[in-house]
Amino acid sequence: MLTGTVVAASVLLIPGGSWAADGTAPAATAGTVESARAAGDARAAGDATTAGDATTAGDATTARLATGERLELLDGGVASGPDFQVVPAQGKPLGRYAYTSTDGSLRVRPVDQRQPVAATEIATGDRSARTLNATKAAAVTKAAAATYPVKLTITNADVTSKMFWVWDRKTWAAYAVTDAAGASASVNLPPGDYFAVGLHSDWEQPSYLLTKTFTVAAKSLTVSFDQSAAKETAIKVDDTTASRYSSAVWISLPGGDLAGFAGSGSGAVYVTPFSVPGTALRIHDVLAKKGTSASVPSPYRYDLTHAFQNTVPASPVAQVRTASLAKTVTSVRAPGNGTLGELLSVPNLGEWTGVYLGSSVPVPGTVTEYATPGVSYSRILHYGTYEHSLTLKDRTLAAGTSAGETLGAAPFAPSLRDGGGSSRQSTKMWLYEPMAFTDSDGNPGIDDRSKTSFLLTSQGQTLASGADMTPYQQLSATVPSGRATYELDQTVSRRVPYARLSTQVRSEWTFSSSSQSGSGELPLIDLDFATSGLDSRNTAGAGPVRIGATAATRHSEAADTLTGLEYSTDDGAHWTALPLSGSGESASAELTVPSSVSFVSLRATAVNDQGGSLRRTIIRAFAGATPRGDETAGATKISNVLVNGGKPVVFDTAGSQVIPAQFTATDPAGIAGGDLYLYHRSYTTPDGVLISPWPAACTKVNATTSACRTDFVVDVRRDLGLSGLAGEWKVAAWAQSADGRSFTDLHAVQNASILRFAKLTVNASPEPVTKGKTITVTGKLTRSSWQASAYDGYASQSVKLQFRKANSTTYTTVKTIKTDASSNLKTTVTASVDGYWRYSFAGTATTSPVTTAGDYVDVK
Repeated sequence: MLTGTVVAASVLLIPGGSWAADGTAPAATAGTVESARAAGDARAAGDATTAGDATTAGDATTARLATGERLELLDGGVASGPDFQVVPAQGKPLGRYAYTSTDGSLRVRPVDQRQPVAATEIATGDRSARTLNATKAAAVTKAAAATYPVKLTITNADVTSKMFWVWDRKTWAAYAVTDAAGASASVNLPPGDYFAVGLHSDWEQPSYLLTKTFTVAAKSLTVSFDQSAAKETAIKVDDTTASRYSSAVWISLPGGDLAGFAGSGSGAVYVTPFSVPGTALRIHDVLAKKGTSASVPSPYRYDLTHAFQNTVPASPVAQVRTASLAKTVTSVRAPGNGTLGELLSVPNLGEWTGVYLGSSVPVPGTVTEYATPGVSYSRILHYGTYEHSLTLKDRTLAAGTSAGETLGAAPFAPSLRDGGGSSRQSTKMWLYEPMAFTDSDGNPGIDDRSKTSFLLTSQGQTLASGADMTPYQQLSATVPSGRATYELDQTVSRRVPYARLSTQVRSEWTFSSSSQSGSGELPLIDLDFATSGLDSRNTAGAGPVRIGATAATRHSEAADTLTGLEYSTDDGAHWTALPLSGSGESASAELTVPSSVSFVSLRATAVNDQGGSLRRTIIRAFAGATPRGDETAGATKISNVLVNGGKPVVFDTAGSQVIPAQFTATDPAGIAGGDLYLYHRSYTTPDGVLISPWPAACTKVNATTSACRTDFVVDVRRDLGLSGLAGEWKVAAWAQSADGRSFTDLHAVQNASILRFAKLTVNASPEPVTKGKTITVTGKLTRSSWQASAYDGYASQSVKLQFRKANSTTYTTVKTIKTDASSNLKTTVTASVDGYWRYSFAGTATTSPVTTAGDYVDVK
């Protein structure tokens, strides 16, 4: 999934992932399930939506891209700009995109395609009124004048796809360009001076930002963008082990428009040198150690920003010294087991532009970060394939070494989102608590794969309820105008491939509210947990774990008191109270966790002096020393697990594959859902993990049986990147019954083979040869190296020499020989009859089998 916001710290470029469900709202027994945007619109209008109304999941206005992906405009606003995301089609990897933001519209076009596709435009309406009015006034003035056709074309390039933008250099009003196939486009312009940008980025090719200034007088003209004049742009450091991992290059203009973004991964970006007052070429480069992949994260990360203001020089490469940068060490904790992680950042440049760029980080582990000093960066940490996101605090580092920080400390628990949570206006109440997986340092967290249920009651009457809601949906209800006491119960559940902690989080509130309540925010008690004494996997050791909890009522002067803290080692079946140290709103306790424990659950209670209360329960808040094995409860069963149709997955040196996986789940009550993922080596401490960007879809076969299926989109460089990961992988799978009483979670239910692609050559000589003379048969065995993107020799391997007579269809093995230290094959045979000689390699646990074509020898 690609997510983003076109603002000062705003556009997020990330591969893979799944943002929300299929867009349908879950059934609600009372109240209305709706999106945050729908509820926000209703609140602004003072309107009460009727029960049963539902909008698509999330705060989205959607449009379909030409490639089948979905562009979703999320809830933004005049101040912050439009949030958006691109959701990939099922079974397809996320591609590369070109964006422009002009005159209140966001325009997106996929560019990483073999064939050109059309752009999709969606109105954002988020530029300031002053800028919009000025732009519109300029457009009206220009429209009154005569216009002339201007052709825009890219020369000295083989162009499949492109985007063009044109602005008036005096008013910076934007003009709509009609894209055409090939290298050309057209626009009608009145007389004036113009600045134009062309973005050219074709399949598996470098990106180009081409610029041109020109004047329209009293006739049509052709404006040519010479691609051969473009120069490579980048930010480079004196660390020879570092190379570009991801990049974004764009041009910002007076008035807030932008053109871009060029770049994405490690590919080169070129730009035409230009000099135009008020413009800037902006570069954001993330560098990592060469050979970095999701399975082989870089031990360091360079986060570099540079701007060429007004003038882009003939050599637009910024050189920086590592010693001049800011430096810090960031620790990333794992949610129970080792998993995938990516750290993303975007520079805050004080204007309506920006791109989040990511790089893989070890989970658990540490990464040394180098950053451009004095620049404020917004940051995000993703677990898995970007579903569990922690929004980190903005950070500005000075040159030199700064203190580090720890991310992802357990427990993951609810927190109030920055934009507010559940609220009330008059007789309408909205229930919205999406940040259910915030870490203990207060970095707000949300998990796209989690499911939420709400129950709102008062005086024994159910006012609203909803189940299996996505985090981005909210529940609304009509309530009495007078003051009343309410009970709100929220349960958030997840069983996911990238986390074993916080599998269920429940908050049970009591609060008092009326239509005259102050700010509109419901006076719910928040309760924050904190722990110390856990290791990098959030696991307790031999020493005590200190557990703290703090209570505070939202937007209130209420006095809060933490009244209890309990723990459980059997997922909440039994609870033991902890003696508290401290009083009032905050207290803590120590717990020495027995070595036999797999997980520790926590429960805390708090009250305030306004009659409010909260009981918050976190099942599996942190891990114990003994890893949990397979888990079963009830009669749920998994069978027929199949990855890639039961065949090995074979990777060459580059490229991606969609790997199908499926299983059958059964239970007498039926199946609610399930999922699976692949891991290499150890379940608890894997050195490789493959997670599908989409949860498995379980289709009902009959009352007791469901067929579950998903696809893994695997890029050999970005996801594997290490030849040592070739061989046997294990499949973890789980399923849950429809009545919620039964489940099974199997850690190694099946094996899957991921192999290196082998090449083999053969040459039999001389040709022709006299009967009875010697034939020498040579060859070489090599296999793909994922980290080097090349082929390595494969020494000491047995290879069969086989022969087929000219009038036969069957090969017979003549002898078996081994490759030498240089992976070469050489042997001799006596010539007898005409025929074909070939080598055949049976393959190994890490390498695919391969057989050459036959080499014909004419025997005289």
